[in-house]
Amino acid sequence: MRYLAILECPVIFSGENAFGMTSMDMCPSVGITRGLISRHVKVVDSQLFVVSIWDSQFCAKLFFDPAWYEKAETLWGESYQLRLDAIDEARVA
Repeated sequence: MRYLAILECPVIFSGENAFGMTSMDMCPSVGITRGLISRHVKVVDSQLFVVSIWDSQFCAKLFFDPAWYEKAETLWGESYQLRLDAIDEARVA
């Protein structure tokens, strides 16, 4: 069963944090991240919206692991949201 991840977070730049990371560094990349089928990115009013579709819940949770959540808390605090949901392919078809 495919899996959906929706991330909403502030846009940050590498000079704004101790990790030297941007908001995009926290996002999966097609062709690099295991199990990622597609990724769609939009920026609106300094907010980054990333919708990604995964082969499985296992692959999504492999990327969004406890270390990812720890970095997200440090980078964005409470100003981010991550939603993970199964895609019911029978209802989509």
